[in-house]
Amino acid sequence: MLSPTFDYKNPAAVQKKLDSLVRTQRVGMVMGTSLGGFFAIYCSAKHAIHAVVINPTVKPSQTLAKMVGKQKNYVTREEYQFTAADLAKFADFEQKVFDKLTFDGTKLHFVLSTDEELLGDHHYLEQRFPDCHDFNYFDQQRHRFAGVKILIPIIERAMNN
Repeated sequence: MLSPTFDYKNPAAVQKKLDSLVRTQRVGMVMGTSLGGFFAIYCSAKHAIHAVVINPTVKPSQTLAKMVGKQKNYVTREEYQFTAADLAKFADFEQKVFDKLTFDGTKLHFVLSTDEELLGDHHYLEQRFPDCHDFNYFDQQRHRFAGVKILIPIIERAMNN
């Protein structure tokens, strides 16, 4: 299992690092939550691998707009500035890369909170990814998804497909 850290202010750098990791480490499945879910969906389409995505954003240029300003990394606790220029990089990446991908719904496995406080109702994803039939909705999980144990059967199903 790999758990890389990325400079999420630069989607092109994340793309390059992910592409390299998938190729060199022979990654067969990816997982991600929120913005990490966005990049997991990207990896699934780009490399034809399974992705388990938890409360993903699929339009970071919109959902990250409220994040412009001073931020703190959840893991390292490092403070940084997220700027309008950083946000524009996501709009560019969405338009030039993400929106041009072809998604294989059999490789996407969505785990979604019904009480998502940051991204709202996820049901639109069913229209965005009409070939996907693995949408799993859970109550009382919020954005950070509190119930890790309920992920196990979904991960196992993805690994065995």
